[in-house]
Order: sequence, then structure tokens, then C-alpha cells
Amino acid sequence: MHIAGGLYKETCLVPDWNAEYGSGGRAAAAAAGLSPGTVLHAYAPVRGSSGQDALERLGVELRLQRSSHGVAFAYFHPLSIPHIEPHRSVMVQHAPIELSGEAVLRFGFLEGEAIVHANRAVYDPQTSVSPAMFADNGSSADELALVLNEAEARALSGRRDIREAAAALLSSGAAHVVVVKGGARGALVMERGGATSEVPAYWSERVFKIGTGDVFSSVFALEWAERKHPAMLAADRASLSVAAYCASGILPLTADAQTPREPVTLEEVPVVLLDGAVDTIGHRFVMEEARSSLLELGARVVCPALDGVSMIGPTSAMSALVIGEGLLSDLWPRLRELESTGIPVILFDELRATGTQTHGGRRVVDDFTSAIYFALWAAFGPRG
Repeated sequence: MHIAGGLYKETCLVPDWNAEYGSGGRAAAAAAGLSPGTVLHAYAPVRGSSGQDALERLGVELRLQRSSHGVAFAYFHPLSIPHIEPHRSVMVQHAPIELSGEAVLRFGFLEGEAIVHANRAVYDPQTSVSPAMFADNGSSADELALVLNEAEARALSGRRDIREAAAALLSSGAAHVVVVKGGARGALVMERGGATSEVPAYWSERVFKIGTGDVFSSVFALEWAERKHPAMLAADRASLSVAAYCASGILPLTADAQTPREPVTLEEVPVVLLDGAVDTIGHRFVMEEARSSLLELGARVVCPALDGVSMIGPTSAMSALVIGEGLLSDLWPRLRELESTGIPVILFDELRATGTQTHGGRRVVDDFTSAIYFALWAAFGPRG
């Protein structure tokens, strides 16, 4: 399989992460153990970086086009908006990368673009800010699948409703298959001719979020474009692979990455009660980040502390997320009160927890992103 995509430096403060992946590098690393002969086409300012060497040790063939600068992404935590260097407004645009192949996965680039010609192609634009259609730069494919997040689907189609957006892209002739990723809600798969299916997200023991979309697109392209499997099956295997990657954060993927897991089905909007201290700027920041992350993932959040009201009984809540730091002597009484209601309780205790532990109806976790997802999944999903 041929992959065209960014090879970028990535850092994260919490948890500590420092790697050279980007969309193209991560997709190539994900596919390397499943598809020998994977070829990565990317820009690079130098040849022979540690990230490039690591990909070559996995068996990835690198075809690099010289660029005038590298690109770096810096995250505070995996759910935060990354800081990108250099700034998009001053990033040099380089001559297009051109390639042909039977099965091609094309990502959007920051510092250029790829013109591809393929029998089967998968296109992931990687931006909801004025995304380009696949054929706009002269790319062509006998069969094309679009893999989009919800914002990209809306931007490309001009439709607000996701199903209408996917249907509009198909009817316009823009693609033969449209996959719209809904994060914790799984993915919608629509095919030309009317076939529609939904693929669930799958539960994982931990959630490392950086690059999950890259892994999904990589495995979908491998299964649909290279192995010619049906789109629904390819998307389901991609979702399973994302869960395996989330649990470990390790690439390449192996065959057991697609071992069956328990699906997470969010049949309605989950309501999460968020509790914690807001007495210092640090405590309030974590609470605001938690609320923002839950809202971004589609939850409705009830948070008396941030709303400036007294703690109330969680009558409408389906799960509870408690940020332990700062509650001190109030922590255990609040936990007992919440647990008495019968709803699942997730305790984020970064200082005292080690990994993830379960105590009765309470899950204790030391990782912020995992705590957010567990609180969301606990509303309907497995209690684990």
C-alpha cells in the first residue's frame, strides 16, 4: 500500500510523549506489521532522522521530497488543541508529491499536497478549514472512499446533518464510499447504491488519543483498498484497531489488534455529572478542560462547581466524573454520596492512582484522557 501524508514531530506534556509520526508516518507504522511493502511518500527537510530510521526498521519504504522546514505539533494533553510550528500563515507550500498505485491512502498535508492516481484510493483531508475535494488537484481513482470526521463532512458537503452530508457527497459523485467518524460514537458508513451501516467504537483499557484518526484511516485503507474487503467490514476492523492502539499507544499493529472487543453503544446523549474543586486556578483549569472535553465528545455535562451552585443530587446523570485533586477531606464523602445513587463513578486521581483500578462501582484512573472517555462510556457502555 502507498501512503501519502505528513511526517511530523509530535510532543505531549501529559502524558510525556515525543515522537516523529504525523498522519503519514503513523499510518505507515500502523500498516507495517500487516502489509509488508508499505511505501510512505512525505516531505522532509533532512534525510536520516530518528523517526525515519524507526520506520525503515519496520520495513516501510520512504520516498521523501525535500522541504525547506519541518513541522511540529505540541499538545498539553491528548485532547487539547495542538500548537503547530511553524504557524500555518507562514508555512511554505512545496511542489506536489506525485504517485500512482493500486491502493493509495492520501492525507492532507500542511506543507504541500499529493496528486495520486489509483485503482482504489482513500482520502482523509485532515482539516475542516476549507478542505479540498480529492479531485481538485488532479488526483484520480477508479474507486474512492472518503474518511472524514464530522466537521470535515459538513465542510465538504455544506450539510449540517451527518447522514445528509454523507448522502450528498455520494450523490455528487465525489466518492463511492463515505465514512464519517463520530469519535466515541463510532462511525457511519455509506456506499453508493444506498447501503448504510454503523460501526461502533470499542472499549479499551486505556485511551491514548493522539493519532487515532490516522490509525483508523490506515487500517480502513488496508482492508478496503488493498485487500478489497467490504467497506463496513473494513471500518469495523479499523475501529477495533483503534481500540487496540488506544490501549497501548504502540505501533506497529499486529494481527491480534482486531480481536473482538466489547462495543460501546451511545444510543442517546450521555449526561455526565462533573465534580471537583475550583478553589485555585489550577483546579479550575482541570475542571474546565474536563467539561470542554466531554462537551466536544458529545456529552451533556452537569457541573454544580463550575455553575456556581451547591452540590445537587445527580438525578439526570448517567455517570459521574470526579476530579480528586483538591477535594481533600471532601473527596470520600462525595464519592460515597455519588455511589449511593447507583450510577457509575470515575475518579481521576493523577497523584495517587497507578494505572486503572476498580473498587466496587468506582473506577480509579491516573490518566486524564482515559478518565474522560471512561466517564462517557460508563453512561451506556461496559463497566469493566
